[in-house]
Amino acid sequence: MFDIHNHLIFQFDDGPRDLQEAVDMLKTAAEQGITHTFATSHFQEIIPPQMEADYFFKLEALQNRIEAENIPVTIHSGSELFYHHFMNETVKKHRVCTLNGNSQYVLFEFPLYLKPTGYDAIIFQLKMDGYFPILAHPERYHFIQQEPEKIIELLKMGALLQINTGSLLGHFGKTAQRLARQFLELRIISFLGSDAHRRDGRNFSLKPAVDELKLLVDKAYIDELTLHNPQKILTNEPIESPPIPEIKTDGFFSRIRKIFSF
Repeated sequence: MFDIHNHLIFQFDDGPRDLQEAVDMLKTAAEQGITHTFATSHFQEIIPPQMEADYFFKLEALQNRIEAENIPVTIHSGSELFYHHFMNETVKKHRVCTLNGNSQYVLFEFPLYLKPTGYDAIIFQLKMDGYFPILAHPERYHFIQQEPEKIIELLKMGALLQINTGSLLGHFGKTAQRLARQFLELRIISFLGSDAHRRDGRNFSLKPAVDELKLLVDKAYIDELTLHNPQKILTNEPIESPPIPEIKTDGFFSRIRKIFSF
């Protein structure tokens, strides 16, 4: 299985505190049946050359260590790029900004509690430039929790969506959990990611999430989320946008709000 969103680079942003902690996290990943993951450290609009070089230096050290210890997980490069108004230009300048270093896939995040502005234009420009933007954990953003119909707008813009496994398991509260379940049942999600940061607490959680998913969706969709779609990142193949639910009235999202006690 693939887990496309994780913070594995040691002594870098809020990831593991040292190399051994990162190795221990990857042992957990292997135990869960994860064979590929992406080290998506946080990056913002300004990426100094020394920061990007430090990322790749530590990534190589981690790759060498797990190879020496025969841990059967392949680590690919990447980033979780914080949304900004010239994100499309940042992506062109830095190898770390695309998943696997030379792909067309860009994982990015919004502020958790503030509704971003201008994201429609940026997503459009990324698409025009040949990239596939992937929005990390939409179920956690306050503005989407308040207006779940915004997810339809994002899909129409061409954004792909990645759910956090911790959200599905209730680690980020009931609202995020319910929204994650609803989006998965609608089959509008393209990827899963543990968003792991540390050995203790927020570690890999793909297997328990997949076990939970088996109660909601069929195996074919789980394989799409954990195998087929992520493989296309490595081969630079396009992923088709999921079918957009045909919502003719606001009754559907009104029911969601009622369930979530909005």
